This record gives sequence, structure tokens and C-alpha cells, in this order.
Amino acid sequence: MRKRGEMTRSYARGIVALIFFVLAVQVAIFTIKSYENNLLYESREQVAVKDSVREKETKPERPPYWEKKNVAKQSVVKSRRDIMISDADANADADADVESGSEIEKRREEYVPINLRSISSTGKIELNSADSVDLVSLPGIGPFYASKILNYRKRLGGFAFKEQLMEVYGIDKERFSIFEERVWADTSLISKIKVSEAPQELLSTNPYIGAYVARAIIKFRELEEGRVATLAELVANRIIKEEFVKILKYYLE
Repeated sequence: MRKRGEMTRSYARGIVALIFFVLAVQVAIFTIKSYENNLLYESREQVAVKDSVREKETKPERPPYWEKKNVAKQSVVKSRRDIMISDADANADADADVESGSEIEKRREEYVPINLRSISSTGKIELNSADSVDLVSLPGIGPFYASKILNYRKRLGGFAFKEQLMEVYGIDKERFSIFEERVWADTSLISKIKVSEAPQELLSTNPYIGAYVARAIIKFRELEEGRVATLAELVANRIIKEEFVKILKYYLE
């Protein structure tokens, strides 16, 4: 029992000694860290003091307020001088402009204006006598549409109305409205076809007649044994539709 009691006491003493040792180590560590922090803080303060001294040495001193006033007066005088110099330059430029203006006036007196009407006619283009150059001058009509118009005019024998241009492939109402007011058609220039004498090939070239109606006209002439056929008779015999009379009267005789 005595041995056990002595062992317990010695074990307790060892634990207490260990606790004191740990505490001593922690105190030492805390002391070292606080010392290092103090050194770091002092070094930062020294650096800040040095920087402030350098700024004071390098920073120019502000002039007193009376010197500021003198500087302001000098700047005002300098600006006035600049204004006076710029005004003088402006006056010199104005004199130069007056001289150049007089030269321009002399040139204007010598200049003879060109009469644009003598160069290009502002009149309308007649469709039955126009060539490709005239047609290309119209807005919205290039070489492609000009050739189309001339080919269609050849098939018709001439235009009776300017609205017939919309029958040309590619020329719709929108495109036609661009140059509508610049064209017209002279019906006296239309080449008419004689119904009693024209061959079938010539009759069929007209787009309002076609190959089928042309054969019917030839058959009717054969039945009439060479008698002169009129447009009214062709309509009465239902060879030509009545709605085409208004337009075919310009092409058949």
C-alpha cells in the first residue's frame, strides 16, 4: 500500500511539472511574438517618417498669397496679349479674304454660265421613235430592259399607250411609276397590219393575236374567198374577243 501511495504521488508531481513546463513554453512564445511585432511596428514608423521627410524635401513650397495674386495678374496680361495677337491675325485673314473675294467676283463676271437645256433635253421620250440610248437614260431602265422594250415594240409594231411597257417581262407597276411621266407614245408611228393581206406568220407575231387567232383569220379569209375582212367582222364571227378591239384597232386595218 505504501508503494502504491508513493507511486501515485510521484505521478502527480510529474504531471504538475509537465503542466508548468508547457505554460512556461507558451509564455516564452508569446513574449517572442510580441517582441517581433514591436520591432515590425517601429520599423514601419521609421519608414513612414523617412517618406514624409522626402516628400517635404521634394515638394515645392507654395508661394504666399500675394505672390499668387501677382501670378494671376501676369496670366491675365498674357491672355490679353494673346487675344490682341489673335485679333490682329483675324483682321489680316479678313483682309486676305476680302482680296480673294474680289478675285472671285472678277472670275464670276468673266464666267459664262452653261445652259444645261442646250446639252440635254428635258422633254419626254417618244416610245415609238426612241433608241436604246434614249431608253437607258430613263431611271430604272438599263441596257437589259432597253433591249426588252425594243424587242416588244418590234413585235407589236409600236406602242399605242405608255402603259404597255408593263407588259414587258420585268417591268412592274412600281418600276413603271419611276419613269411614267417621262415617256409618251405617238400612235401615228405604229406599223399597222392589213387583215386581208397579211400572212399568218406576220399576224401571229402580234402578242394580242397569237398563232391560234392568226390561223383562224386565214381560215376566215379563205371561206370569204378573198373578200376584204374587217375587224368588226372578225369580232362578229367570234374570231377575236371583243375586249381586244380597243387595242387591236391601232394595229389592224
